[in-house]
Amino acid sequence: MATNLFKCSTGIGVRLLFPFSHSELPLNFHQINSAIKGNYHHLRLHNKKPKLPSARSLLWHSSSSFCTAASATDASATGASGAVSDASIDEAVPPVSDVEDQKRKIRDAADVLDIRVGRVLKAWRHEEADSLYVEEVDIGEPEPRTICSGLVKYVPLDHLQDRNVVVLANLKPRNMRGVKSSGMLLAASDASHENVELLVPPEGSLPGQRVWFGSEDDHQNQPPPATANQVLPVSNSQMLNLSFPSCKNANIIQKLVTLHEKFKSMFELKQIHALLLTCGLSQEQSLTSKILSFSALSDLGNIDYSYRVLSQLPNPTIFDWNTVIRGYSKSKNPNRSISVFVKMLRDGVSPDYLTYPFLAKASARLLKRELGVAVHAHIAKNGFEFDRFISNSLIHMYAACGDITYARKVFDGIFVKNSVSWNSMLDGYAKCGDVISAREVFDLMPKRDVVSWSSLIDGYVKAGDYREALVVFDRMRVVGPKANEVTMVSVLCACTHLGALEEGKVMHRYMVDNKLPLTLVLQTSLVDMYAKCGAIEDALGVFRGGSLHRSDVLMWNAMIGGLAIHGLVQQALEIFSEMQIIGIVPDEITYLCLLSACAHGGLVKEAWHFFECLGKHGMKPKCEHYACMVDVLARGGQVTEAHQFICQMPREPTASMLGALLSGCVNHGKLDLAEIVGRKLIEIEPGHDGRYVGLSNVYALSKRWDDARSLREAMERRGVKKSPGFSIVEIFGTLHKFIAHDKSYPESDEIYMTLSSIVNEIKFDMDYRNQDYLLYAMENF
Repeated sequence: MATNLFKCSTGIGVRLLFPFSHSELPLNFHQINSAIKGNYHHLRLHNKKPKLPSARSLLWHSSSSFCTAASATDASATGASGAVSDASIDEAVPPVSDVEDQKRKIRDAADVLDIRVGRVLKAWRHEEADSLYVEEVDIGEPEPRTICSGLVKYVPLDHLQDRNVVVLANLKPRNMRGVKSSGMLLAASDASHENVELLVPPEGSLPGQRVWFGSEDDHQNQPPPATANQVLPVSNSQMLNLSFPSCKNANIIQKLVTLHEKFKSMFELKQIHALLLTCGLSQEQSLTSKILSFSALSDLGNIDYSYRVLSQLPNPTIFDWNTVIRGYSKSKNPNRSISVFVKMLRDGVSPDYLTYPFLAKASARLLKRELGVAVHAHIAKNGFEFDRFISNSLIHMYAACGDITYARKVFDGIFVKNSVSWNSMLDGYAKCGDVISAREVFDLMPKRDVVSWSSLIDGYVKAGDYREALVVFDRMRVVGPKANEVTMVSVLCACTHLGALEEGKVMHRYMVDNKLPLTLVLQTSLVDMYAKCGAIEDALGVFRGGSLHRSDVLMWNAMIGGLAIHGLVQQALEIFSEMQIIGIVPDEITYLCLLSACAHGGLVKEAWHFFECLGKHGMKPKCEHYACMVDVLARGGQVTEAHQFICQMPREPTASMLGALLSGCVNHGKLDLAEIVGRKLIEIEPGHDGRYVGLSNVYALSKRWDDARSLREAMERRGVKKSPGFSIVEIFGTLHKFIAHDKSYPESDEIYMTLSSIVNEIKFDMDYRNQDYLLYAMENF
């Protein structure tokens, strides 16, 4: 393969980034490499430990090696050779046969480029960007060009003054932190990018003269001097429109297909995409489909890049369209999948049975039933209404949008239901909170898999029926399949809400015995369960024993929050410090846990610090942060400050904020303010029995018995009934639930006799000053 090498005065070669099929075609650095690394264009030295020559000419000669490149805009950019091996390209490119055709291509391409000799008249540091220089460069025009370059770390400022340079002149002007940059200085670097030096034009050359890339015997192909309208500006987006000589060959394509399967980042993908462009293979279906798939569907991809690639294909297939639609349906902007679908229809491409499930998924994620109905209508119009795959996606869409009735209609309309159909309907009922219907569907299922069991368990958990969730799991262990991660997260959540430590330990042993991978999600769930069930040492054991927690903020949040609820404030703050040292970036939940820790420890000053950190790190405080801050102030005795904080908030106070303030007022004897807050709470939540109880307790503490009775009567008139209190006690691994005034428990007589004895002891031992209030509270509520 022929590759262009830069011939230096010291004999060291500087290799150009791209293989030029089988010709020595001069190429525009900016156009090609913009697909690889923004505007970065380095030339790379052709030896292992090179020394940069002091001067270079822009005359190129033939050689048999291949390498990579980038620009002086950022000389620290990573080299681009990793994704493409020299050997594979050398084997793939056929020899040159048509010399005249080659020379014609060189002349044609040279006319597109405007690479000129320039002279730096003045250079200074950019006022807004420390990594940039700003240069005024004479390139033979009436006025000097202003160019920004990223050479600060590599070229001293005084070395730029009055120096001849090589300038790529026909770039579209760009705004670089307030400075309009019109051009690019070309530089060379070694493989490690530790040595970088500006290219120097041939001796005796003058500003404005054009230079080009060609072999030593190509002087006759030198481009003519540039004229005002001869060379058009080039933008980044135009890169994908470039057309280069095609070198289609089965061997080349097979080599490139192999390369496509090896890239692991968008940087490597862009390298190979640039290679396709230079080889004239940018329209090869087997290759472009792989570019679309990686950029649209991979976690390391870039969905917007895939759309730009799709837009440049002359005749994209339905597979190409579906790939991009699918990518957008699972992206942060699922509405874009609808836009791409509309564009596909306008281009005359008919959807297939794979297109509609992605659109249904996008509608579900957007929670837009009207959009989903429109998709459903289009499905019926095109004759796909009875496709089972599509119907299953519609069930999920309607259920996600809250229309479980229509989801059931779609389900009933499926002639031959498969497990996905049953699971979709079951999951829909569970997510809508209708666990009775979910259980009916579950019982009717001809075959139940792990998804079926997990959906039912999760439905019970979301409905607050944690005990039944564990009962279903016990049955699953006996007659069902082995649980997966989703199942275990749900049952651990049930144990957490029940405070069932022994049950939680059984779940932990189940995971170990069944060799379930202890994923980050499961580790976090275990830490949360142990901490909230009172076993903080076990929580710390899981936290310290897991290797995955080092890279994710979720585990750290769970540990900080667990230590906070146990009152271990200093340990919580130490964990946070350790988290920062490792480099984990805190999120909103982190600061919520820290504020909770400060509330339990009475650390008002530290709480203010963490609250202010939210804004400093670009996060907007939410209702929970404000409520926690009120709780910190109220618990710390600063009730007046807490009230002022609420009055100065940029939002209306929530019930949780006022509830924290009310508790602080009662605890610190601010009963006048407590009455105001209590009345406001009833106004916000008139159907909440706890709000009446709170205000009634305020009246009782003030010995305003008539007001307390009047409030209770008002509560009865409004039809607000106090929810009976209950407690759950774990005895020898079995949970027992006790409800107030419920005598259905087998040993209720003995229980109430013991309870009466305890109440009498409380009456005897209680503080006389609070006796009336406590008796009132026990007898009335």
